[in-house]
Amino acid sequence: MSDLDAPRDPYAVWISETMLQQTQVSTVREYFVRWMKRFPDIKTLAAASEEEVFMYWQGLGYYSRARNILKTAKIAAERKKFPRTRKELEALPGIGAYTAGAILSLAYHEREAILDGNLVRIFSRLYALDFLPTESKESSEAYWNYAREVADSPKAYMHNEALMELGRTICKIKNPDCANCPLQESCRAAKENRTADFPPAKKHIQKDWHGTVLVIESADHKILAIHGGQKFFKNQFTLPHFESPRNATSGLPAQAEDYINADNVCAVKNIGKFKHNITVHKIECDVLHIKLREKAPMRKASANTTHEIQWIKRETAQDFFANSFCLKALAKL
Repeated sequence: MSDLDAPRDPYAVWISETMLQQTQVSTVREYFVRWMKRFPDIKTLAAASEEEVFMYWQGLGYYSRARNILKTAKIAAERKKFPRTRKELEALPGIGAYTAGAILSLAYHEREAILDGNLVRIFSRLYALDFLPTESKESSEAYWNYAREVADSPKAYMHNEALMELGRTICKIKNPDCANCPLQESCRAAKENRTADFPPAKKHIQKDWHGTVLVIESADHKILAIHGGQKFFKNQFTLPHFESPRNATSGLPAQAEDYINADNVCAVKNIGKFKHNITVHKIECDVLHIKLREKAPMRKASANTTHEIQWIKRETAQDFFANSFCLKALAKL
């Protein structure tokens, strides 16, 4: 058996393919190596806290992916095995048709179809498909039928991986290298000199969101972190933030009194702005630095009992928060 024919670790395939969703290979490589050093197997991952998992995911975005990875790891560790059927895999949090197919094909060498962004682009150009698989059930099935044709082979995993690599290196989004493409003679888009038209552009609906982030600092230089009840990052520790109109951040905002008493504040300063994107949200935030007086009582929970509060040493705050949204705000200090 050659190295190419050797089965792969399904855990490694699962993690890498999940990281590659909405993220470029060049970006993922470093994160994957770091992740596998810290969480080399499902058992190790299942024992980790959500905060630590987010820390190792920081920079990849779409934190629901990391949350689902941890949920699935705990389920698999409890069952003491990783599923080997599409039905079992797709029943797990965060594992859809593509990821299930990737695990079954690349790790277990089953005759299973894969449909990632690279294959979508190749099929769209090969057959001049002027629609995306996300547009309807019928459009999705059309792409999956082509993917199943590719997978109808004893070495489907090689065919799948070859097309994925072709998409990454030759049939690229911009400036595809058609002259060196082995499928050039069969490609309708290439024959018609219309590769730029396929696949059709995805319709993006972007929402502008302006807000205020609170960096609340105690007299002994600790930063307030909150878990729960926030617009973004509802299920991880973050800095308090809320929607606000532009140029409305002079003085102490009423929302800050969910976490501190106004009488304990000795200074409020707008220390800058930052921009950030989260899924469909195009965000711009003002950052307020709120300093508390000596001996101000430090709340352990907010008035809303669904919120959990922790006070983090300022010098360790950059390591504590597992998202670049908070890090951009802290960088204004």
